[in-house]
Amino acid sequence: MPYDPTKKSIPLPALRAMLVLLFIIWSNAFTAIKHLREIFTPDELILARFLPFMVFSIIYLSVSRKRRMESIDLIKNSLLKIIMMGITGIAGYNFFLYVAQAEIKPGAAALITTLSPLITLFLALIFLKEKVGLKTVAGILIAFGGLYIVVNHGKIGMGIVKGVVRADLRYALIAALAPLCWSIYTIIGKSLAGKRSAFTITSLSTIAGTLPFLILFNQRFLGKVDSMAPSHWIALAHLTLLCTMAGFWIWNFALIHMPATSVSSFIYLNPPFAALSGYLFFGEEITGFFIIGSIILLTGLYMSQSEIRMKQRIVNTS
Repeated sequence: MPYDPTKKSIPLPALRAMLVLLFIIWSNAFTAIKHLREIFTPDELILARFLPFMVFSIIYLSVSRKRRMESIDLIKNSLLKIIMMGITGIAGYNFFLYVAQAEIKPGAAALITTLSPLITLFLALIFLKEKVGLKTVAGILIAFGGLYIVVNHGKIGMGIVKGVVRADLRYALIAALAPLCWSIYTIIGKSLAGKRSAFTITSLSTIAGTLPFLILFNQRFLGKVDSMAPSHWIALAHLTLLCTMAGFWIWNFALIHMPATSVSSFIYLNPPFAALSGYLFFGEEITGFFIIGSIILLTGLYMSQSEIRMKQRIVNTS
């Protein structure tokens, strides 16, 4: 039986609260990644992060007959989409982000990921035929303007690597491939939303994206795992348990109940939350420009959500 998201009515404020919580979690991922790159190469870090979730997903989907049948049906009917979600959302997004974070600051990485809503907007218009109003577009552009102020005047922008010609530009371009991959993952996930449960979609795509990296599971990799300090284990637990297991479920669950463009626009919360985390844990400065830019950013985000709020009110009262 196809998954029916209408069986459980989820209030829009609750969905927004879940997405805000998600980006509080994800904004701290950039610092965790930077720390773990001290030990792992980008492809090794993908394996270290997603292997536990892959094992858990296989067990979780296997122990229940209902989940087994759901998984088999999804594989039969949407195998290519599942593989593409694994390639883009697991392998592509994380590989490009991890490579870039060897040379750019976590705040800069958070900035570049905010290209995702604009990319998703164009992809949603082309492939999902989503109706995006002028207010939504204006809200996204205003949010991006606020983000520009935060990054360029709020002292959380990219640093320049010494000894490498135009290293900032080079690694910024590499990092920009990450939100492109994530936008494709979001659009494909949206096309599957409502057909099956969010966790089944998340689990199967994670398995598909992690399988190619099992070739790295060798003595060299295990030696690096054995050398991890407690701080590295904490960072890896944050990436695996919160960012991946909880985070991917929230993301795909939200896609079932909201337009892809609206869900994607919450990514603008990443840089302010990342800067706030730096202030709380590392004493990094928060400037007046940061506060002003954040207010503009959140105003734009609120505008981009207003149309979907109105549409839900119409549906609820009809």
